[in-house]
Amino acid sequence: MALRVVSEQSEKDILKKRAHDQLTRDLRRFAANFLRITSGSGKPLDLLRQTEKLTASLQAYAIAHDGALPTPRTVHQILDSRAALIEYRPWIKEVDEASRRRWEEDGTNARNDAVAGIIKAGLRMMASELVDQLTQHSTAESEFYEQIRRLEDVKEKSRRRHNPKK
Repeated sequence: MALRVVSEQSEKDILKKRAHDQLTRDLRRFAANFLRITSGSGKPLDLLRQTEKLTASLQAYAIAHDGALPTPRTVHQILDSRAALIEYRPWIKEVDEASRRRWEEDGTNARNDAVAGIIKAGLRMMASELVDQLTQHSTAESEFYEQIRRLEDVKEKSRRRHNPKK
C-alpha cells in the first residue's frame, strides 16, 4: 500500500512562494551590502554578483506570477527592517502585555521609534546627496532633526521620572 501526500497548495502556489522567498533573500542581501557600502564598509566587488542573482530572482518571480513583477508594497515589505527582524526572531513579537505597558510608560517604545526615524531620515539624506536632490535632502534633514528632538524629549522625561528632585 502506497501513501500519498495531498497538499492544500497547488504547484503554482508553491512556485510563487519559492520565487518570493528567493527574491526576499537576494533583495535583502543586495540592500544590506549596498547600505554598508554607502556607509564606508561592505563589499563593493560583490555588487555585480548580487545584482545578477537579484535579476534572476526578479525574472523567476515574474515567471511564477504570470509576468507580473513585485508591487512597490511587496518590495517595501521585503525591505522593512523591523519586519525582517521579527521574521528572523519571532520571539521578539511574543511580548507579554505587562512588558508592552511598561515600555510605553517608560518611553522605551518612543525612544525606539525616534531612533528608527533618525536612521530612516539619515538614509534618505544620503540617497538625496548621491543624486543631488536638494529638496528631498532638506525634507529628510528636517525629519532627522525632528526625530533627534523627539529622542531628547524622551530622554528628558526619563531623567525626570528617575530623578524627580532635579
